[in-house]
Formats: sequence, C-alpha cells, structure tokens
Amino acid sequence: MKKAYLFLTLEGIFSLFYALLIQGPVFTGLAMLFNLDEFLLSVAAAIPPMMQFFQLFASFFVQKYRKRRFLVNVFNAFSRFSFASLVVFLLLEKTEPLIFIVALVISQIFAALSSSTWNSWMRDLVPPEERGRVFGNRNMFLSIGNALIIYLYSSIVDHFSSGFVLVLLISTVGTVLSILAMNKIPDVPVKETGTGIPLKVVFKDENFMKFVFFTFYWNMAVTFSSAFYHYHLLRNLGVDYTYIAYMMIVNNFVAMLVYRILGKVSDRVGHKTIAEFGITLASFVSGMWFFMNTNTYRTLMIADAFLSSIAWSAINLSLAILPMEVAFESDPIFFGLNASFASAGSLIGSFAGGITAKFLSGIYVNLHGFEIFGLQLLFLMAGIFRFSAVFFLRRVKVKKYIPFRAFMLSTLSVTLRRPVYRILDVYLLLKRGNERVRELVGRSKRRESNTDEQGGKQG
Repeated sequence: MKKAYLFLTLEGIFSLFYALLIQGPVFTGLAMLFNLDEFLLSVAAAIPPMMQFFQLFASFFVQKYRKRRFLVNVFNAFSRFSFASLVVFLLLEKTEPLIFIVALVISQIFAALSSSTWNSWMRDLVPPEERGRVFGNRNMFLSIGNALIIYLYSSIVDHFSSGFVLVLLISTVGTVLSILAMNKIPDVPVKETGTGIPLKVVFKDENFMKFVFFTFYWNMAVTFSSAFYHYHLLRNLGVDYTYIAYMMIVNNFVAMLVYRILGKVSDRVGHKTIAEFGITLASFVSGMWFFMNTNTYRTLMIADAFLSSIAWSAINLSLAILPMEVAFESDPIFFGLNASFASAGSLIGSFAGGITAKFLSGIYVNLHGFEIFGLQLLFLMAGIFRFSAVFFLRRVKVKKYIPFRAFMLSTLSVTLRRPVYRILDVYLLLKRGNERVRELVGRSKRRESNTDEQGGKQG
C-alpha cells in the first residue's frame, strides 16, 4: 500500500497545476482579464462549490461501470481540458465574461463527478485508522507543491504579457501527468454493500443529515466572502502578484508542518475536534481582514499567512475525512448528497456576498490616516458568519470526539499553570482522549478548590 499512497500523493501534486487556476490570485486575475465585476466574480468563485450538486449523479456511473479509477481519469480530463480551452479565446482576444463563466461551469460539472467518485474509491482504499496519517502526509507534500506552483504562476503572470496563456498551457501538462500517476493506484473493487442505496434511505439517516446541513451552512459562510480577499489586495491595495505569491509560499510551508502534526493528532482526538479548531481560527482571520489597508497589509498579510495556514490545514484535512466517517457506507450517493447541499449553500452565499460587495464597493473612509474600504466590512461580517457554523457541527455525532472547549482549556491549563515538564500531560491528553480530559479538568478544579481553601485559612 505504501506504493499506492506514494502515487496518490504524486497525483495530487500534478493536479495542483489545474487546481491553482480556479482559486487564489491567478484565478482572480484571470477573471478580471475576462472583465468580471464584483458580482460576477463572486458568482464565478462560487461555481466550483455550486457545481458539487452533480456529485449526486456519480453513483449512477459507479454502479454502471464499477471502475472508479477509469471514471476519475475521464472526468478529470474533461474537467481540466475544458477550462484550459480558455487559452484559445485569449489568443483570439475574445474576453467576454460569459466565455469565462461557461468554461468554468463545464469544468466544474466534471470535477464534481470526479470528486464524488474519488471519495468513494478512497473510502474503500484507505483503512479508517490510517486516513488521518495518509491524507495528512499527502496534504503536507501538496503544500510544498502548492507553494512552488503558485510562485511559478505568479512570476509568469507578473513578467510575461501572455502570462495567463502560459499558465493555462502548463496546466494541461499537469493534467496529463496526474492521469499517468492515477493509473498506478489500485482500483479496488466496489463493496457490494456500498452500492445502490436509495436516496430516501440517506435522508432518513438523522446524523448524516445533520452533517449535510452543517456542510450547507459552512459553504454559505465561506462563499459569502471567498471571492474578495485577493480582489481587495489586487484592486483596492494594488499589491502585485509576486508579493502575494511570497505570502502564499509562507502559508504553504507552514501548512506542510501543520498537516504532519494534525494528521497524527486528528486520528487520536477526532476529526470533528480538529474541524472546530480550524473553523474558529478561520473566523478570527476573516475578522482580522477588517484592518487590511494600504498601511497595514504587509504586517497583516504575514500574520494571515501563518494563521490561515493553520486554520485551513485543519479544515481541509478534517472536512475531507468527516464525510467518510459519518456515512455508514461507501456509496457515492452519500458524498453526492452532501456535495449537493454544499452547492446550494454556495449558491446562496455567493449571491448574498456578491450583492453585499457590490453595495459596499463604493465605500471609502479615511479616519486620521486609517483607511477603510467597503470590502473590509464584508470580511468582518464573514468572520461572524463562519464562527456560527461551529454550533451546527457540534450536533453531528462521531465515534471519536473530544469537545473542543474542554480540549483547549485542559491543554492551556496544563501548559500555562505548571512548569515545562507538565507539558507531558498534553501529550498524554492526545493519547488517552476523553478520559484524560475529564481527569485533567477534575484535577484543575481540585487544585483551584485547594487554593481557595488555603486563601480562606490565611484570611
């Protein structure tokens, strides 16, 4: 299996050449090149999650053909080559917004079919007890690839007049390499108990539907502002692509370390705990962007590079694994239904965010040298919106879970209130889970009680 996991990682790295075209500053710059305004940019940024609705149809293809590796490769080829076809329109100097939107929609329909099929395949390929480690290590190497490729793309766009044409062509090479690497991963048989489950059975699974609603709400919260972070830097603050790339490199190398740690920790304390941690931190980061202006962006972008790398490492890892854990079978119908609700949430969030951004875009205030652009208010709203998603996640039941608040309070209590040698307790906490949390909380309360009694006697 080690060889299979190696090629799984290589396939992921090669896929980044396409993935980085539909996110980040290159995506924003390409959208601006096709003359998308604030509202259309919000819609475009939400198309990838919106098209996840089509994951529902992946179950049909898996049941009919039963060769998931073949299906993933076919879907990926249609997805990535259709978006790369934008190079033709750039060469013909046809840059209408509709062309960009249509190419992105077609691309993401096939990407959605690929994603659900891939999730079903991975659920059968990677044992549950190894998922945190395997996908944590994979994401660690993807972070390295992410940093190198985003720097390559940003440098090309900054230094070549036809930079966007070149990056689109490079992405096609990456697609070919990813397909070759995918062919080295075993196409394990579809489990008989994991096929043909009616949709109504999934709807009756109360716990899974709680997770589905969380997914809906979380995607709504994310897409409310996701299109505008790099847009704010490029349009309002005039930051160049290369500087943004430097910060993304820092972000990805920090994420590389975080993924390695979280991959081990999440298997011990539970993926839901890690998800709560990531969402809470991502909410704080979005609120921090309220202060992002021409005077503060260099300092805050550094802080963002570190904090957002930790937050999104936790979110990406845990939310990739949680559907596998909550679903009781590997049928793509589970992942498709979850993705379809994510699609609906993204649609609502993107329209709400786009309308709000359009309304706020004309606002500019200078308070004694402190600049406030309208979009900074949007980021503050988004931070509150994101944090509220935690309350919906808490309703989802999982096999392994340490309440986030108890985990953090116990960890901080042990770390801050005792000498350095007591940090060993933190390690034991990760090893022993809920039982250790209760023990540490009880010990902390007894210590506080004893302190109060001694103080009373002295008084």
